Amino acid sequence: MTNNIVFVNVTQTVAATPSTLQQTFAFVSQGGTTVTTSSTSFLTQYSDLTPLLATPLAISTLTWNTGTVTVTTALAHGLTNAGVYQLYIAGAVPAGYNGSFQCTVTGTSTFTYSLASNPGTETSPGTWVGSSWNELQQMATTWFAQGSANGVYVLELGESTIVNGPALLTTWLTNNIATVYGFVVPRAWDSYAAAQTAFITLASAYESTTSKTYFFTTTTNSTYTNYTNLLKSLYTKIEYSGKLSTEYDAAADAWNVANYNPSSTNKVTPLAFSYEYDVTPYPPAGASTLFAAWKAAGVNWVGTGSEGGISTAIIYWGTTMDVNPFNYWYSVDWVAINLDLQVANTIINGSNNPINPLYLNQDGINRLQTSVSGVMNSAVTFGLALGQVVLTTLDGPTFGAALSAGTFAGQIVINAVPFASYYTANPGQYKTGTYNGLSVTFTPLRGFESVTINVNVTSVVAP
Repeated sequence: MTNNIVFVNVTQTVAATPSTLQQTFAFVSQGGTTVTTSSTSFLTQYSDLTPLLATPLAISTLTWNTGTVTVTTALAHGLTNAGVYQLYIAGAVPAGYNGSFQCTVTGTSTFTYSLASNPGTETSPGTWVGSSWNELQQMATTWFAQGSANGVYVLELGESTIVNGPALLTTWLTNNIATVYGFVVPRAWDSYAAAQTAFITLASAYESTTSKTYFFTTTTNSTYTNYTNLLKSLYTKIEYSGKLSTEYDAAADAWNVANYNPSSTNKVTPLAFSYEYDVTPYPPAGASTLFAAWKAAGVNWVGTGSEGGISTAIIYWGTTMDVNPFNYWYSVDWVAINLDLQVANTIINGSNNPINPLYLNQDGINRLQTSVSGVMNSAVTFGLALGQVVLTTLDGPTFGAALSAGTFAGQIVINAVPFASYYTANPGQYKTGTYNGLSVTFTPLRGFESVTINVNVTSVVAP
């Protein structure tokens, strides 16, 4: 028996841990590393990639004949016969044999690739390796040239034919739901027709407004037209043919998105015209027709800020293939992620607070609406949403009519159908603990893309 006069009971309210999904990106590799197939490794700096890279393998001979190079490897290569792989040849002499090529396997130790001009008789055969070996180095070089604040994963799908890559990523995504926000994918997924078809199938699975998965893709002037404006999951970039050997332009755009990390001191900026470093601007001379076509199709490229007296490279135009600004979908995703997080947090804490438990009644609905309001006020503060937050308690038909009439134009409206109205209309849902009466209507913020200034010139002098 105790002699205490006062007994103190303590309950705990646990704050939600912020989601990091939108800062999580991955470089996709097909055999470029020694990382276990279907596994990831995190890079915090470029030097973290070096020990992961696969070892290039020796070539015995290189022979050119009527536009085709036959490669004989020193050891059996282990590739599938008749399969088409993207492989990287390096260290060969003459140097014309070197580069990244679509190679067709013709035997246990041979493969071929097309090369229009004869480089000459091979005097040193060099090495071969999966093309991801070189592309990963370009991706990492370009990514970390933008800044060191954001790390990135390498996702190893394993050495495979080009066309099989999108299917392997599809399987990985199925087994790793909502773990990576953006993938920088191999160039060959766009340049090899059969692989592009498979890649379009993959990207099409993420067209939904609720999908939070994006593919940062290198395209070309001859292949971008195969995509459609339904592919909101696809962010495409055309590189200038005279680019640096160390650059991978899509990685720079991916870094800019990963750098958002919204807060009151790190507001989300428009992706259009964002600065980029160690990338090569596409020369504007004679390219106006190309640029207009690319912009209309939602394709991006590197330009400069010369119109504004700035020489730094910048992004044109920062859109997904549906021609929406990327930060439009980023805002939608941020709101969806944080509404889920905060409302679930409110419900869980309410189930563990005997002082003020959360029940399915009018007070409970009010508390959920307040939780939603907190998310949307943050969205405004963080540069994600346009307008002031307004709370309403209208039944469904009345709220729909008010929206149609433009009553809430320019505002962020959080409506919570009152308890009595909702369960009068949906009497069977109370027994299942279901309430579907919360809604949010908002407009994502976007930046300027076109401004017209009207100038009137006059020779009249006022008296």
